[in-house]
Amino acid sequence: MPPELLHFRVERFDDEDGVYFVVSGQEIALVTEGDTLDEALRHLREAVELYYEEDGLTVLPRIEVIVEVTPEYA
Repeated sequence: MPPELLHFRVERFDDEDGVYFVVSGQEIALVTEGDTLDEALRHLREAVELYYEEDGLTVLPRIEVIVEVTPEYA
């Protein structure tokens, strides 16, 4: 049985192509990303749905996302 609540962490990265956001799970091994925070969170929801698709759940676990702002971005 899956947990009632899944915890994820968002990290912001900069590279030569610009800014992107990476979301990684704590209870399940799941990582996704997006060019914006909104896109990364949409990808997270889709990834969680796919992760539990074979389980036939009628209700997915709740998702809690921690966004940590480092001093360079604050």
